[in-house]
Amino acid sequence: MSRAVLVSAPEGILVVNREGRIVLVNSQTEELLQYGSGELLGMDFEAVLPEIFGKEHERQIASCAEGTEAKPIRAGLELVARRKDGTEMLLELSVSAVNEQSEPLVCCVLREASSARQNEQERNLPGQEDETAKHFRWMVENSDDVLCIRGADGRVRYASPSIERVMGYKQEEVIGGIGMEMVHPEDRASVENAMNEFWKRPGARDSIQYRARHANGSWVSLEVVAYNLLDDPEVQGVVLNGRDISKRKEDQGVVLNGRDISKRKEEEELLEEAILGLQEAAADTTALSGMLLVCASCKNIKNEVGIWERIEEFIRGRARVEFSHGICPECAKYWYGDYIKREK
Repeated sequence: MSRAVLVSAPEGILVVNREGRIVLVNSQTEELLQYGSGELLGMDFEAVLPEIFGKEHERQIASCAEGTEAKPIRAGLELVARRKDGTEMLLELSVSAVNEQSEPLVCCVLREASSARQNEQERNLPGQEDETAKHFRWMVENSDDVLCIRGADGRVRYASPSIERVMGYKQEEVIGGIGMEMVHPEDRASVENAMNEFWKRPGARDSIQYRARHANGSWVSLEVVAYNLLDDPEVQGVVLNGRDISKRKEDQGVVLNGRDISKRKEEEELLEEAILGLQEAAADTTALSGMLLVCASCKNIKNEVGIWERIEEFIRGRARVEFSHGICPECAKYWYGDYIKREK
């Protein structure tokens, strides 16, 4: 192998012997991996390349022993390499085996992966997690709210660990199911209708309250806020954030069982009937206001068109009332005083 070719190559070149030691390296490789001149020589390849490279190394060495013609066995192989400072980077490798003076060697041509793919890989590398992502993951795993992601078919793809704290179910018990059997029978129809409509509105945000059965058989009042991200390529689902509001319902005094709900409906119907009756009565009644002209002698009243009416007829025509006649003690004494004295 010509060292001139090795030094002048535009890409990184790294050569490993049978034992896995780095025996040749050019300046481009040293620059990629941030090593000084000659520092990589004699090092084990595992210091800079992952263990998965070991399988390719063994395969190449075996091909030399079998007399296989040297050629790239893996072109464009993507591996995560480790720099001198411990950080990681994504490399593209072409690997081939050669016989140099009867010694089998494995030659690697290295190049840095494209920036976009490098960034994508770094987001997924262990230890390279973004601080925001760490905080978000911690919040999801420790929140008292239940985070679920449902697919286009309505089935649960993900449920946060808090599902066990809030509802008593393990994650694996709810993933893959729709869970409608957990919804209270009296709430089920409204929840199903809401789901069917909401799934048709990508980008929408909405909320609903309903009761769901806890693993211990009790009913939990939930408030669920939903985000339709079915059109989002990174989510492709509906994200639901559920919160236990049972205590709030109890404080408001509106936690009702089936019997309570029936009774409340009955009371509401009676109230509606009473209101309707009052409205009808009001419609049949003409409000009396202003000054009325009353005869000082017979007490007849002059109506709106100037006709004198007996007081009973005047009021009866303007209110739903009837009259019965009697005599007050003062009038009885005035008109029938002599008779009353004789009776005594």
